[in-house]
Amino acid sequence: MHPAYAQLIEKAASSHRQFRSPTEIGPEDVGRARLYSYAFRGQSIGAFHATRAALEACSHGGDLSAAWRQRAIEVLVDLANQGMEPVPDDFRAVIGTLYRYHLGIERVIDSLARDRQASGDSRLVEIQANFRAAIDSIRNGCGIHVAQDLEAPKQASFVVPNLGIIIVPLVYGDHHSWNLAYLTGQARDVPVHRHHQGVEIHLGYNPTHGITILGKHRADVDDGYAMPIPPETDHGWVNTSDTPHHVPFIFGSYHHGGWGIFLDVEAQKAPWEEITRPVPRDSAPFSQMVWLEREIARAEQMQSCLRRVLIAHSVTNRQQSGGLELGLLRVNRSGLELPRDEYRIVSIVRGEATVSIDGIERDVVPHDHFGVPRGMQLRLRQKSDQPLVALDSLLRKA
Repeated sequence: MHPAYAQLIEKAASSHRQFRSPTEIGPEDVGRARLYSYAFRGQSIGAFHATRAALEACSHGGDLSAAWRQRAIEVLVDLANQGMEPVPDDFRAVIGTLYRYHLGIERVIDSLARDRQASGDSRLVEIQANFRAAIDSIRNGCGIHVAQDLEAPKQASFVVPNLGIIIVPLVYGDHHSWNLAYLTGQARDVPVHRHHQGVEIHLGYNPTHGITILGKHRADVDDGYAMPIPPETDHGWVNTSDTPHHVPFIFGSYHHGGWGIFLDVEAQKAPWEEITRPVPRDSAPFSQMVWLEREIARAEQMQSCLRRVLIAHSVTNRQQSGGLELGLLRVNRSGLELPRDEYRIVSIVRGEATVSIDGIERDVVPHDHFGVPRGMQLRLRQKSDQPLVALDSLLRKA
């Protein structure tokens, strides 16, 4: 464990020994506990779900093994369910939210070890190792946890029912998340589907060659893009190249607790060729779609700091779902301080940066994603000679 994490857990344990007294817990403890808690929350459909699924696929080795197996599964369900609960912004984040995550994780690790001892099942060695790898990547860090969109980690992803595609959760906020549709093998496309109450922004980086689908229309796309998708709107992706095209996407809705993709998805059964008609990329049906790589290239040429809205939240806001706002950040060596706002997710696109969240610092590189809890102060500073460019997203009501 990182010393800061270990200190928080000791303070939480001490508080419980003193009948939940908060006297030893200060504002810095609360902020760091919130960061750790949101990082664990990201495992709701990551390691917590995937480990449970791996255990349920294994046969147990007798009554004692079955008892330890059942304990692990029940705790993993509780850990995943905890992701629906708000993360407090006071001392309860330390002695409640974070401490519950910690105790549950320790019980899972203990149960897996005892299950293996009772059953002798060698498969549990890999299951436990994969679970610990995901968890230790969080508690070995300073609190600012980053996730990359380069691959699907072992035992930390989710297969969406009806779509058959692998989803990798990267950052899980209050009501929105940043994820990766990991398209490989037979599942190289995103089947046409819609969300009834969820809003999305699909992202694509060069090289990209495919057909994007929005509503009743489709367009050829051969350049990086960001496409907003309101509720009740069919959408999908057809890869027309031989190279796998993984689709980063942002999902959100005030009708869900940050993650609702598998709860709120309706697959379209008819072939995409039959339900859409081709139109040019720059035609009216795709007027809100952004040439993302071109915007990034322009930002790289700038010398001053800025944040510019690429997609306004009003584009996707429907029936109190909230709307996703996508921003483009250009940051120089002087640094950029962003306002204390709703939960913010940041994706590093170009360059290297030093990130500070309420005084807690770490370095980040391209493909890193991290979250900034509501009300916490984010400051970014360019670290290398390469211009620093990032994207950020928020879910706004108005």
